[in-house]
Amino acid sequence: MTGSGDHARLDALAARQAGLFTRGDAKACGFSDDQVRRRLRRRDWQAVLGQVMTRAGRTGTPLLRDRAALLAVPDAVLAGPSAARRYGLDVPGLRTSLIVAPERRVRLPGVLVRRELLDPADLVLIEGVLLTSPERTVVDCVRELSPDQADLVIDRALQRRLITFDGFVARVQAMVGQHGIRRLVSAVSRHAHGARSVAERLLVQGLRRARIEGWRADVPVHDAEGLIGVVDFGFLEIRLAVEVDGRAWHSAGDRFQHDRERQNRLVRAGWTVLRFTWRDLTEDMGGVIRQITAVRRRLARTTSPPRTGPR
Repeated sequence: MTGSGDHARLDALAARQAGLFTRGDAKACGFSDDQVRRRLRRRDWQAVLGQVMTRAGRTGTPLLRDRAALLAVPDAVLAGPSAARRYGLDVPGLRTSLIVAPERRVRLPGVLVRRELLDPADLVLIEGVLLTSPERTVVDCVRELSPDQADLVIDRALQRRLITFDGFVARVQAMVGQHGIRRLVSAVSRHAHGARSVAERLLVQGLRRARIEGWRADVPVHDAEGLIGVVDFGFLEIRLAVEVDGRAWHSAGDRFQHDRERQNRLVRAGWTVLRFTWRDLTEDMGGVIRQITAVRRRLARTTSPPRTGPR
């Protein structure tokens, strides 16, 4: 008859693996197959992915499943949305994505496994977790996600300076003829030609749901000195400009200074400026709409028609 197993040893091992352990780890610590099954039935332990388990009470988050997949598939690399999650980028709760060596055959329920030989330059080790580099991660997300979801990843990666737009373009150019190139070229085109960022699209959706009319997107505004700039959303009759900080290139230092100078010129020209952040749009859209509505009502009582074009 076998003993009860070395709990202290197993706990120490799990602590080095984000609280996770495999069935093989449990057996190496003296737990028999029958003991493992009993603990799973009693829910003292809980399965996370395949033969990977954790102590009861852990919440099964996508990040935990990603880490479990690396234990289930040794020498695999987190890629695509899974790698994006490790970089703190917003991605939908999709299945785990792994890359393994071309000669390996791996099947794991709920896990997307691609067989590919990775360039060492595309590998990064963060806190003991092997994942693809930021540039490679964004490329894989674009190939795997819907256009809107991919744009979100690109915007956030640019904002956080994990990648540069020129670097992304260069990577896409080097991948001509490879899998997913059409999606990649389309993503480059959307961003290069000023397609509205995800944040701006969120605001459009909010305005439409609230049935707020009278606005135009990408409105050029002039003063006596010439073109002030193009505001994200403009209510022309009341001189209300609504700007969003979702475009990644707005976060650069020179853009920050330029935006503030432009905003001052807009105010001097008689415009009221409302500026909203990514957090405003994703966490408090109701508050954004209420502010826009309140300012519209106030300005509608006091504002004369604006001048948007050159004399």
